[in-house]
Formats: sequence, C-alpha cells, structure tokens
Amino acid sequence: MAKLQDLIGTESDLAEVGSALREAVSDLGPAAVGAYHVTCSDEVECECVEAFQRGFVAELLPTLKPGTRTPFRSVNLGARYERGAIHIAEEHYATPAAQDGFKLMAVKINAHVAVQESSDGPAYGLMNRYGGPSTCCGALASMLAGGDLPAVKELAQTFRTDGNDRVKTLNDSMPAKHRALLASVTNARLQAGRAASEISQYQPQTPTHWLILCCVSINRPEPDTELIVGRYLIDTTGEAAKIEYQGLGDNPATYRVEHHKNGLRIADDHWPAD
Repeated sequence: MAKLQDLIGTESDLAEVGSALREAVSDLGPAAVGAYHVTCSDEVECECVEAFQRGFVAELLPTLKPGTRTPFRSVNLGARYERGAIHIAEEHYATPAAQDGFKLMAVKINAHVAVQESSDGPAYGLMNRYGGPSTCCGALASMLAGGDLPAVKELAQTFRTDGNDRVKTLNDSMPAKHRALLASVTNARLQAGRAASEISQYQPQTPTHWLILCCVSINRPEPDTELIVGRYLIDTTGEAAKIEYQGLGDNPATYRVEHHKNGLRIADDHWPAD
C-alpha cells in the first residue's frame, strides 16, 4: 500500500499506477479479486482503459471465459458513479473462491482532462481533436458553462453537495488555465465519495474489502499520464463498515497546483498528511 500512497497527488505513468494498485491488492492477500472501472465516454480514455486492463485486470481478475478477463464497467458522460452499480458488480465477483477468505473489490474511478503546453506553462481543458480545438472533458466543460444535458445537471448537483457550490468556486476563483484540471480532480474525488457512501451501507454477498482509487487521466499529445487523487480502503467483513481515506479533499478552493520537472503535483489542506 505504501507505493500507492506515495503516488497520491503526483502525476505518474499509467503503467506505474496500475502496478502500484496491483501490488497494493496483492499485499492484502484476498482469496479472490473483482474490479469495477468508471470512465468518461470520451474516446481519448482508451489509453486509460487499456492500461488498467494490462496492468491490473489481466493479472488479478478471474477468467470470464477462455482468454478473457474483464472488469465491470460504467462508461458515461463525466465518469459518474452510477447508483447501485456496486451491488451488481459485487454479486458478479462473489465467486466460490471468495468463500475461502475475503474478496477484494478494486473500484477505479477516472475523471480526465486534456493538457497543452503554452507560453505560460501547461494549460488544461482543450485538445486538438481531429484537426480542431475540442474541450476535454467536454461534460465537465459543459457543467462549468451551465449546460442543461441530464448528465451535466447530475454532475452539477454532485458538485453542489454539503452547501458548497464548487461550480461557482471553480468559475470565480480558479485560474482559467487550471480550471478544467481542478474540476476533474474535484469530480474524481466526489464520485469516489458517492461510491464509498453507498458501499458503507451495503452488505455484500461474501466478505469483502473495497479499495477505491480516484484518479484523473491527463490526456496528452504524447502518451497519457495519470494523477491519483486519493484512495479509500473499506472493510465490510464485519457488522459495521470500517472506512479509511487518504488523499486530497473535495474542495477545489484549497487545491495547490505545482509543475515540476517530473510533472504535475497537487496538494491541499488534507494531503500530503502531516
């Protein structure tokens, strides 16, 4: 788990994130492993999907049919956690092997954002798509612009929980070149929180530990990278769920963005921990 913890808030290779997640799960010693991956519908997320498949799914998940291992998936506008999805995913992986101890359900939630180099440093939110400029993530850009698609309204509602209007904060207080990045970080954190809240109230069919990894895919002209926003570890093997979280909070007003030689780093009042 230490390697995964070290990557929180730091831009990393897609393969490095998959390797760290695989090691963390293996260290926990589950009798069986399942996975649920949430991504945006945007076609640029193909690299993220393929990296998770190669680095985690192909190594640890059970065989669905000869030569096939695959996670349960949600692919939708804005990488929204879909209520009730963990109930179905958990049932799928409640295999006979899971009866011999506990199973580990890895839940990976990937928001995403594009980045381009500018004279003023990296700028987030636009990419050159098929010969012209395009927003990325388009769903989050629509949310920030007040769009009225049902999925966009759902995103905005999630961003306005707990009496905190994060859409207003992002539009009024965040630098334009970082606004899309911080919207993506906030979204990954909020969607993971929705999943964690539901898991904490759910009684799985077989004893289960849950590892939720919330991430932002950074879509580049060169190979994509990834930033881990945080991780939940939830034990639902007893009568009451035990929840542990490490990582960034869900208030974009507190995020601090730094660019170093080795890439992007984000910190806030919650992370790095003292």
